[in-house]
Amino acid sequence: MEVRSKFMAFSKGARVRYTQRDQNGARKGWVWKRCGSSFLPVVLKKTEPDPVPNWGKLLDDVLVQIFERLPLQERSQVVPLVCRNWNKVSCDPTSWRRIDMLPWIQHQIDTECKWEYDMQPYVDYLVKKLVDRSRGQLRELHTMYISDEAVDYLAERCPLLEVLTMPSSLGVTDKSALKLARVARRLQHLDVSDCYNISKEAISAFGDNCPALEWLSRSMINQNVVNEAESSSSPPGGDEEAIVMSEHYPKLKRLEMKKTKISDRGLRRLVIGCPNLQQLDFSCCYQLTRGALDDVSKNCSNLAITKPITPRMHVTPTHPHCTMLFE
Repeated sequence: MEVRSKFMAFSKGARVRYTQRDQNGARKGWVWKRCGSSFLPVVLKKTEPDPVPNWGKLLDDVLVQIFERLPLQERSQVVPLVCRNWNKVSCDPTSWRRIDMLPWIQHQIDTECKWEYDMQPYVDYLVKKLVDRSRGQLRELHTMYISDEAVDYLAERCPLLEVLTMPSSLGVTDKSALKLARVARRLQHLDVSDCYNISKEAISAFGDNCPALEWLSRSMINQNVVNEAESSSSPPGGDEEAIVMSEHYPKLKRLEMKKTKISDRGLRRLVIGCPNLQQLDFSCCYQLTRGALDDVSKNCSNLAITKPITPRMHVTPTHPHCTMLFE
């Protein structure tokens, strides 16, 4: 009766299949097959079991690319304990060509309740440890809150550095920045935002010694950490630095100078001195006028300018405090 019911179901269009698996996982069984006006059971051929992927046989280059996408803590503490092969690959200098410390730093600030600028000794220590692991192969480093000690370490051991982002590093001065500029000649991307102890002298040194530099970030978002009464007449990120960039950065393509004191004079010099510019970000640069930005946009067809954001104060009747809104 069971075979008859299955036969009737198959004759109405349903697909009938009887399969089993042996001890090795191979499929076996039989199906109905039409032969003229009748149906006959046909035994299925024995097939091999579905292969199980062997993660231990991945190529070392593939493992390196996977490890680079993992969080820093997992790369250093979890991956080496998986197996011998993973331990070997994770300890190889090629696995530490690209390092992103920013998630780890933010995690320490959020979970350990540490002040941002108290992180400097911890970050310096970790930077030196990771540089030692790279053994001169470091290409890309994203960090912050470092000092001259860490920058000197980079200059001495990382001649192949191509990308360096170190915003909010008040402990970095011209002394170590000049040393790094003379060594890291392959540098393509540099972020020295909120580095208030780096002057236009170091900015010009990077332009003279790093011919491949195409992306520069020099935003001054946290200007409240600097006492304006004690600052010099040439504040960081002003027209003087813009003129230096126009004279020493001929291949510059992308520039970020958010919340700086650049004016129309510095903007025009930048556009003339850096003909390869493709993107400018001058958000919250209040000394720039709309007319100057529109003129530059019309005359430079390949240039995309992020226009300055005009702030206004808004007080809600139910809340005594003011909130800054942007439009």
